Amino acid sequence: METMQDWFGLKGEHKDFAIETDADARLFFARHELHNDLQSMLRRSFRTGTPPKMVLYGDWGVGKTHTMRHVEHVIDTTPEFPARIVFRELPDITSKSTFQVAHSALLDALSFDLAQDWVHSFYREDREFVGKIRTWTQSGDISEAFACVIGRGDTSRAAWDWLRGYALSAAEARSAGLGPPLSQSNDFVKVLRVFGRLCSEVEDTMLVFMLDEATKLEFITNQDAVNHWINAIKLISDQQTKDIGLIVSGSWIDLDNMAQPLQDMQVQSRFGESHYILLPNMDSPQTKEFICSLLHEWIDPGKREDLKSKYDAEADEEPISDSTFPFTEDGLDLAVDYACRRGGYTLPRDIQKTLDDLLNRAIDEDRHILSSRYVSSIVNA
Repeated sequence: METMQDWFGLKGEHKDFAIETDADARLFFARHELHNDLQSMLRRSFRTGTPPKMVLYGDWGVGKTHTMRHVEHVIDTTPEFPARIVFRELPDITSKSTFQVAHSALLDALSFDLAQDWVHSFYREDREFVGKIRTWTQSGDISEAFACVIGRGDTSRAAWDWLRGYALSAAEARSAGLGPPLSQSNDFVKVLRVFGRLCSEVEDTMLVFMLDEATKLEFITNQDAVNHWINAIKLISDQQTKDIGLIVSGSWIDLDNMAQPLQDMQVQSRFGESHYILLPNMDSPQTKEFICSLLHEWIDPGKREDLKSKYDAEADEEPISDSTFPFTEDGLDLAVDYACRRGGYTLPRDIQKTLDDLLNRAIDEDRHILSSRYVSSIVNA
């Protein structure tokens, strides 16, 4: 069976024209204004020593996760943006789930091993570290739990679970010398802020949490649980909280439809209106740029020249350029119109599906070049 890679001359690492959010994080097609806005916010954050805090939102398929990964890539590859990113998709939640669900998931993404290394390093530099953590948190239980993290065996793991917000057995609690499990939203935030301080002290970098798929927050209907989330996010998003950053993404078209923990005015006022960033759908020119950029990035130049030369007759005498292959220039324009057929706009996810449909059909019908006549025969069938 012919593969799309061979048929259209894709580079060795690509099997189709799908964009992988992780592997292709450096790429950000046809989003120049958004890219500049995000860069400006990041520069302002690191210039002022305030970790980035923002909410990315838009329609399903608009590229929120990819944008999150792109921001992560930009931070990781920019020396002027010293930060450690902890990325996590919000786990499944119920109507009564509190912020503890996100808190434990973020700590899992941070990892016990890294947390233990940080505490060890801080302890080696300052033997009064327990007192310092008690001062930072105003909590003897939290400071003792951090002290137990550098222990060995079951005690350190029990302390870690306690910091994640889980209830210990009576024997585990006695062994670690810990009290009742954490339950208050401000206590969870205190723990996250301690890790932010440790990250700064040990690595001299900011700690930035990224929470993807926050649309799941809509499932929370219990008002006490909603309030728990509101208070936690309010504390983290406050610009005076300089220990940790928070970047959240969710599928909403406008602020009025956003889940209550992010829509609440106490939270909005702390993130700041300009830090709620809408990822808009793509119009026809952006769609064309997106496709051209994708084709240019994915297709091997040498293979493209061979295929253009060998199958030139399939162009139906229409001009074909390096930026449009395997489409002719007119064929690409028609493909763009088809992708934007619903109101003149489309989404990156739908663009990739349109390409997949058209190019797979071309392979089935033994076509290497898609002219406007050929594309028309598909979309008007």
